[in-house]
Amino acid sequence: MKQRAFTLIEVLVAMTIIAVGVSALVASAGSSAWRADYLREREFGRWVASNVLTEMQAVPAWPDVGTKNTEVSMGNFQWYVRTRTQAVADADLRRLDIEVRRDKDSESYVYVVTGFVGNPELRQ
Repeated sequence: MKQRAFTLIEVLVAMTIIAVGVSALVASAGSSAWRADYLREREFGRWVASNVLTEMQAVPAWPDVGTKNTEVSMGNFQWYVRTRTQAVADADLRRLDIEVRRDKDSESYVYVVTGFVGNPELRQ
């Protein structure tokens, strides 16, 4: 009576296929975790930038032209906000570019939003 069994080559091929599949799953899980952290940070940055823009639009003060750096706490993190105010063709408007960073000295930003503020004397 002849017994059937796997040869050493068949076992090695099967183990190689399993190893490739497992390494692809581990890489995919790592990438998903990194992407989730990135998206969470970006969403918090969007909230910080939107809050700063809304505050600037709601406060009855005319922002000075130039760059202003502030710090904001949100989501157990410290956020560094750079607000660049520019005059535009309409004398009753100012353009605001609000960049949000996690690192104070970084030139790259997590999120940026642009908006306009009207002259508070004309608001009703």
